[in-house]
Amino acid sequence: MKNISYIFILFITLVSCKSKKEAVVTEAVEIKVPNWVSSRPNNGFKYVGVGVAEKGRSSNYQMEAKKNALYDLSSEIKVNISSNSVLYTVQNNNNFNENFNSLINLSNTDNIEGYQLVDSYENEKQYWIYYELDKQEYANQKAQKKQQIISKASNLINLSFADEKNKDFSSSLKKRIQAFGVLTPYLSEEITFDAGQTNGIKTVLDLTAIIQQQLQSITLVQQKELPILKPYQQTYSPLIYTLELKTKTPLQNFPLLVSSDEEKIKINEKTSTNEKGELQLKVTNVEPLNHTAAFALSPDISSLMGSDSLGRAGITVLKQFIQTPSLKVQAKVNNINIFVSGTEKNFGKPTGLNLIEAIISQKFTGQEVQIVGKPDEADYIIESVAETQEDISSDILESNYKIKLASLGISLQLKNNATKEVIYKAQVGELYGYANNLEKAGMNAYTNPKLNTKLSEALFFLKRKIMVY
Repeated sequence: MKNISYIFILFITLVSCKSKKEAVVTEAVEIKVPNWVSSRPNNGFKYVGVGVAEKGRSSNYQMEAKKNALYDLSSEIKVNISSNSVLYTVQNNNNFNENFNSLINLSNTDNIEGYQLVDSYENEKQYWIYYELDKQEYANQKAQKKQQIISKASNLINLSFADEKNKDFSSSLKKRIQAFGVLTPYLSEEITFDAGQTNGIKTVLDLTAIIQQQLQSITLVQQKELPILKPYQQTYSPLIYTLELKTKTPLQNFPLLVSSDEEKIKINEKTSTNEKGELQLKVTNVEPLNHTAAFALSPDISSLMGSDSLGRAGITVLKQFIQTPSLKVQAKVNNINIFVSGTEKNFGKPTGLNLIEAIISQKFTGQEVQIVGKPDEADYIIESVAETQEDISSDILESNYKIKLASLGISLQLKNNATKEVIYKAQVGELYGYANNLEKAGMNAYTNPKLNTKLSEALFFLKRKIMVY
């Protein structure tokens, strides 16, 4: 029994010693913080990039640290502006924008290749990563890629002249903008083309100049008469303008931006020409102006490029090098002309009062409407026919009270003078007049206090056919 107890005690002792030994080993393998975390590495032959990310901020902290390290690496790559570069020329013209340098740096960052992972480190809160890029290898890769880009741009420029020869204005311009787009990362450096392969284009400035020249070749075909807009219409027919090039060929299928300083006119800001060079300017709302309104048409090169990544990459920078021309078009904004025609009879005889016509004219008096004196000057014609007749209750009243009862009926009709289409009809009734004879009773019906109210109700709906507020 004693032997068993001795063996048990010995086993416990050995296990305890082993646990202490393992604890000592565990403490011995504690990860040390690398020197590059606390002190930035310095290598004359390498570009260095160190990035860190907080673990608690994102589950994708490793990618965030890598992004920061590459950005840090790219910041070591100094972008020197060549004296023969586009940016140098612009800078000397005092039009240089510091954002250009940032854009070029970012473009270079996206194109960095050949970097190598040196080390990584993490603790409970942070993740660190360390990259290096051989300076000579980077210079060789960049020179090779630059030459490939120049060759690609040269090919696009050459194809643009072929499109121009085939009178494809949009495709020609698009290829030239694409060529500028692919060259954007190298605008701080000297770029030269083989003029024999690019139809005389030698530099990027030559490229921007021909893009500018092409945009300025867009002209407006003068119209004999300006289109006319009316206020508060339910729908508007598009305003039609025709654009062409200086070669007198139609500007086909080309997108444009439309703008206006008139707050009282709402328009669609984007449009394009068709195969005939016709542009439809779509108006959505017009308030009274009674004068000529102007609209500006500008080439929409962003829409021209669509989803093309090559072209869109350079548009922001390109707009700093060129002036997008603007063409002015006009339209007249006139009042709605209304001609009011009224017939008023009392038992077949003219009353000579013109009461109905006066009420109608009064209801349509306003800054958006003008009452005209001739039918051929009108946009709309309102016709009213008023007539009295003996009411069916007149005989009973006469036999009992010696009083005659007359009723007044009014027919209203609205006509579109251009199409001659009748677009609204209404009847106004239940207007009565009393007197000891029918003629006086009929005249009294015209002075019934309810006449103005009942007529106004019908005119409200009639007016909505002319204007929608």
